Amino acid sequence: MLVLATLAACGTKADVVAKVGDRTVETTAIQGYLEAVTGLRWQAVQEKVASHLLDQYLDQEVLVLAAGRHPSDALLDPARRAAVVRGLLDGLCGPTPPPSESAVDEEIARRSAEPRPARVHVRQMLLDSEEEADAARQRVLAGESFVEVSRQVSRAPNADSGGELGFVEAGTLPPELDEVIFNLAPGAVSKPLSSPAGYHVFQVLEKVPAGPPDRAELEPVVRRELEDGIARAHVRGCVERLAGEIGAVVYPKHLWFHYEGRYEQASDRT
Repeated sequence: MLVLATLAACGTKADVVAKVGDRTVETTAIQGYLEAVTGLRWQAVQEKVASHLLDQYLDQEVLVLAAGRHPSDALLDPARRAAVVRGLLDGLCGPTPPPSESAVDEEIARRSAEPRPARVHVRQMLLDSEEEADAARQRVLAGESFVEVSRQVSRAPNADSGGELGFVEAGTLPPELDEVIFNLAPGAVSKPLSSPAGYHVFQVLEKVPAGPPDRAELEPVVRRELEDGIARAHVRGCVERLAGEIGAVVYPKHLWFHYEGRYEQASDRT
């Protein structure tokens, strides 16, 4: 929760839903922002989403005012508002600290201890009949590229990419498909397999046995996730501090939805 300045709501106009510093935020501004972000009419935006987006809008107002700029510089367009705020963050909040090496090592050790199922790197083609699927399979067995045959005959959504599915973990596909795929050798092509969607032909490119992932695979993922989490916490703490200095309050009785946002402490002041 933010430490908010005490601002009296008595006498506040009914079309004012919030105040940041000495700037009032009117109903129409928030309604326009909701529509611009979601693509929906403001009346159709769910309460939790509306609460989150109101907080986001107020956070941006706090940052713009803290930088000594007039909020109109940020405009209503969400993309332009976000771009203005991103340009202010380093100066207002300082650079985000990197994750400590001990935190990286601890998270890698934790994930390394978790068993991971076997995986296969697989492609697929999807056709309407068993005959069509078998004909496509025979073309691949005769030496044609699976990717090119997929582009020509498959009706799968990923046909243009050669039917690329990436790595699939054991147990994530229907059992009848899972069993066949995980028994194929790398490079092998399955016989046509029936499903409610049609007839599938799979090609296995690589197999990875069950077991812990190695550090080389985990480290970049762990670093990226830790960096993202630290960055979010860094910005959140900075905005809370600035909002406490500037003063920010929501007037929930002037809203058309039940407010459940981070500025909720202000609710009992209206």
